[in-house]
This record gives sequence, structure tokens and C-alpha cells, in this order.
Amino acid sequence: MNTKRIFLGAIFLMMSFVFIQCKDKKKEEEDNCPEGRTGQLTMTFKMLHHSRPIPGCRVFLKYNASEFPGADTTKYDYAVSAELNSAYASIDSLNCGRYYVYAIGIDSLLDPSDWICVGGLPFNTSMINGVDSTNVYITEGD
Repeated sequence: MNTKRIFLGAIFLMMSFVFIQCKDKKKEEEDNCPEGRTGQLTMTFKMLHHSRPIPGCRVFLKYNASEFPGADTTKYDYAVSAELNSAYASIDSLNCGRYYVYAIGIDSLLDPSDWICVGGLPFNTSMINGVDSTNVYITEGD
């Protein structure tokens, strides 16, 4: 019985050590990815309402965020507009890290034709340079 306790204790101790090491490594990775616009990564976002591209959206980016920061766009760290005839918006000079992207656009095919569509998503990137892209699905709030 005593040997069994020692064996179970040793397993528990080893498992605790593994979890602590993983947590420390994750924290170290996060520290090495200072979110913001001082890097060499360009992110391109394509705004879609269902499967239809929505041109001319306003795109907002929140640094160090993995949850929706809210609809108040003054709380975002950076903003850019897509061209009026393009569903794509690019943000350059990003570092690796955690971000939340939020987009606002108008779907002119809805009735009324000025129906505002919004949406966003969190994304993480470990890239430090180059170009990456993602789709941002926006809806009329349904």
C-alpha cells in the first residue's frame, strides 16, 4: 500500500511539472509577440456577408484581444477602410500576437439598401513577416 502511494505521488508530481512547464512556455511565447504595428506582417481581411463580398467596409483592430471588445470603435487600436469597390482591407506592419478584428459595412443588396452589417473575430498569429489573410463574416445582426 505504501509503495502504491509513493508511485501515485511521483506520477502526480511529474504531471504537475509538465503542466507548469507548458504554462511557462506559453507565457514566454506571448511575451515574445508584442501585439501592435511595429512588425513586418501584413494581414489582409476579406469581408463577407454570408458568401457575398462586401466592399468599402471600415475595419478596426484591437491589439492583445481574444474576445469582442464591443461595438464602440474608439476602443480599438487601429482602423482602416477598404476601397469602395473592394471587399479587401490590409493592415501592415503587424507583430505576431493576439488580435480582434471588427468590420462594419453596408450590404446594398438588402432591403433597405443601406442595411448595416457588422461582425468580427479573434485571431492569433505567430508569423513575424510576410502576408497572411482571413475572412471576416459580417451580418445584419441575426
